[in-house]
Amino acid sequence: MFSLISNFHISDALSSPTSILYSGTLLNQAYAILINFPRASNGFAYPGHFAALAVFSGASTLLSSPLLLPASTSSPLQMIGNTLMTMSVSLFSWTAYTTQRGRLPAIFGGKTPDFIIDYGPFAYVRHPAYTAYLLGWTGVLTALAARDDADWVVPALAACVLGIAGVYCTGVHMEETQMLSGEENDGKVDLSKRYKEYMGKVRFRWLPGLI
Repeated sequence: MFSLISNFHISDALSSPTSILYSGTLLNQAYAILINFPRASNGFAYPGHFAALAVFSGASTLLSSPLLLPASTSSPLQMIGNTLMTMSVSLFSWTAYTTQRGRLPAIFGGKTPDFIIDYGPFAYVRHPAYTAYLLGWTGVLTALAARDDADWVVPALAACVLGIAGVYCTGVHMEETQMLSGEENDGKVDLSKRYKEYMGKVRFRWLPGLI
């Protein structure tokens, strides 16, 4: 499987819709963690969880790297994967534009924000960035499953994506607990009341009308 990557050239990343969307999905997530949602000045509340996310994400990137190469055939699964990656890139771009660079810390950041964003994608779900990431990885997994040369990589990637989903679920719980308690927020106790009001208005964490 990975012998295919030895023949990779930069131009291959632009050789098909799948490779373009896959590249965009990875670049979005890299931009998120390195630039748009930077590490909090006081570090991470759960550094072990962040390390686990880094391991799962790194392994997923390595396992899915054959998507940089054009597939020998096209299939409905590939189209579904492309659609999910398109949704991911679009939703994350909207989220990044709404949050603006550096306003919110990375997942598991120890500092609780002193404001609530309730517009843009946050008017529909409470954690659109995580939704975008998981849409992307689900699309990547689906597109990889469509390849004839995927072999054992598909179940291995599926396990990593489940690990990523688990870490994000933990992160969502931690962040909402922080917001509701006002901890590590310089005594801004009114945040809890405002976040409860926000939760009443936007009831879904991940997908409108579902969860």
